Amino acid sequence: MIDESNPAGRLHKILSQAKKRRDQDKVRAVWAETLGVENDDVIVTKAVVELYSLSNEIQTLIKMNDQLNHELYLKSFQTIDRAFFPLNLGSNWGPVKTALTEEALTRLQFCAEQLSTFYAEDTLSEEDLAEIITRTEALFEVLYHSKLPEALRLSLLEEVERLRCAISMYKIKGAKGLKDALQGTIGAVVVNQDELKASSENNADVILKLGELIDKLDSFTARVLKLKKMLTKPIRFLLEKATDSVVEGDDVSESQDA
Repeated sequence: MIDESNPAGRLHKILSQAKKRRDQDKVRAVWAETLGVENDDVIVTKAVVELYSLSNEIQTLIKMNDQLNHELYLKSFQTIDRAFFPLNLGSNWGPVKTALTEEALTRLQFCAEQLSTFYAEDTLSEEDLAEIITRTEALFEVLYHSKLPEALRLSLLEEVERLRCAISMYKIKGAKGLKDALQGTIGAVVVNQDELKASSENNADVILKLGELIDKLDSFTARVLKLKKMLTKPIRFLLEKATDSVVEGDDVSESQDA
């Protein structure tokens, strides 16, 4: 069984699925459906570029092992890369998939087996991924309509969009892509922590959802990548302060109702 928890295993799975598509299917549709992204030229192109980057990452990881015959393991990557470029989204899939030979996929399988000896990550369940998507969209919604200072609001929206992108590319980049996006979000929070603290009383829902999403992503990525959590004191403070604000507001409402 092929180990799909490393870059070579992920690429093998994706290309094996793509290889099964009909010759008359359009390249755009094949990549969109195989990668689970929107059937849009820009989005599909970006996803294929990420596939090419994944191919390069595998080659780099294999080259790190001096005990391997690099020519033997990497011989077919030039052939595989021809499935990515030149990228003619409106053309038929048949000529493109000729690059996905059985030999190329077999060598990729060997790469996956080798990488499994030192590179492995667990897979997020569909439920976990669905929860991350739900929390991300909820944060985007409240952030978009928030009363945060405009520069801060736009900065955080940009970080949320990066998280969205990492989620959409999870099939390609795995949990490492989520971790990289999370690091950017944590960095934005640390840089803007004073403004966030000052704005927490009037934007408690934003701070709360931001803290909860970061905490959840941190837990998920730490678990699947077998790393320590990255959550830092400034973020914990923001989460606690926002929670306190919400609780106090609820207490006031209940008192008035009484």
